[in-house]
Amino acid sequence: MTVLTVSVDDGLAASVAKAATSNGLPVDEYVARVLRAAQAPGGGNREELALELARGAYRHWDAAGRPEEGAMDMAEVFGR
Repeated sequence: MTVLTVSVDDGLAASVAKAATSNGLPVDEYVARVLRAAQAPGGGNREELALELARGAYRHWDAAGRPEEGAMDMAEVFGR
């Protein structure tokens, strides 16, 4: 695994942290998912980003289908 260090302005850092929190992810995982979606075939369209973020939120559900603490339901994941 490679560690990337980037400098961003305070406003962007705050926006990213808020987006990560609203998606139920730590900032580093949220940023990695956004970058992964951006590298997907098709140039990282909104659908790819939504799928990456949904995968992150969905991982909070256990094998029995019960939500773990901080889990989002599917309506929250897909904004419905």
